[in-house]
Amino acid sequence: MTHPLLPFELQALACATLLAFFGWVLYLVRYRHLSLRDSLLWLLSTAAVLTFALFPRLLVEVARAMAVQVASNALFALAILYLALNVLSLTIALSNGAARSRRLAQECALLRAELDEVRARVEKLSV
Repeated sequence: MTHPLLPFELQALACATLLAFFGWVLYLVRYRHLSLRDSLLWLLSTAAVLTFALFPRLLVEVARAMAVQVASNALFALAILYLALNVLSLTIALSNGAARSRRLAQECALLRAELDEVRARVEKLSV
């Protein structure tokens, strides 16, 4: 008799937790606490891990394709890759936000200078 790769209780708990997390991300998107663009990485990664939880043999095949002896090591390697992608995604978003903020500050300064110039002209004309 062969032992299952993942005990049923653990598999059920993992699937329930992942489905709850998936629902929570959708809730955050629905009530605009999280943008759809930012949620995409979370939704895709949760779906991928849910696939591995539902079909543990798939993880063994992925580990074999990666030439890794132990499936859990492949899971850790994939988790590290996911974290690196998530950090890169957040860094890109932060960089874009900083660039937009800088452009807005520059535009605000130009508009303020233009407004001061117009006020000075109006004061000259009124005197």
